[in-house]
Amino acid sequence: MTSKAESNGRNGHQGMLEFQRLEIKYLVDRTRRTALMKDIEALMRPDAHAGPTGAYMVRSLYFDTADYMAYHQKLAGEAQRHKLRVRVYGQDPNQATFIRMEVKSRYLNFIYKIAKDVPRETYAGVERAFAQRLLPDAKLLDDGTLPKEFFRLQRLYNMEPRIIVEYRRQAFERMEVSRTRINVDDELRATRTLKLLEPLEGARPVLRSGHAILEIKVDGLMPTWVHMLISKYDLQDQALSKYCYAVRSEARMSSVPRPEELVPFRLEQAS
Repeated sequence: MTSKAESNGRNGHQGMLEFQRLEIKYLVDRTRRTALMKDIEALMRPDAHAGPTGAYMVRSLYFDTADYMAYHQKLAGEAQRHKLRVRVYGQDPNQATFIRMEVKSRYLNFIYKIAKDVPRETYAGVERAFAQRLLPDAKLLDDGTLPKEFFRLQRLYNMEPRIIVEYRRQAFERMEVSRTRINVDDELRATRTLKLLEPLEGARPVLRSGHAILEIKVDGLMPTWVHMLISKYDLQDQALSKYCYAVRSEARMSSVPRPEELVPFRLEQAS
């Protein structure tokens, strides 16, 4: 499976990013991670945007329904599902020049992702629309400033902002016939205070101390050296989700069975 477009990490983009890839996740403890990182650093180069420390902060605002449809679909391992999130990079989100809006859809083991970088000044209006349960200005949707698919799914399933997850990411990449990327995410914290660009309030740790989530992302066939890494460290593929970890940490999951059909509410255009 080849990518439709290449992402260059934290850079802002004028156009829409759309690509397909294989994505596998593992939970690693401190001991295994220390040894694994030596091999990763020997085989790959650090993300060019990681800065002098080799890491950067990521903060994501996740959307879900009132009865946590996306959460339950992930736990059930449904082969086809969608995730909506709004993401910002950097130690101080308030200094960000763009905010990334993403639709991440899974079909079996492959990811189809749409990402759109929205200027900071435009996102302020989007944030107001979220709070008022309205659609943003139709002109911004029609001219491509905002991703239509994001708001189509939000309206279809009646999804709203639910939780913020912040973590530290070390990212590595290697270009061969296709692009391979490995992320190591730790220091996960979650909060129900849904202010994406303001200081994090009431955040709680999500993972046990010393643990991290290792993500392997391949645009195409998995290289032999990646198979060797997986085998060498006996990595066990797991259905991991930062969002699900965060929901459980906040004890906000729904215990109410989902109805057979969803009846979406009607969103109006924000003035």
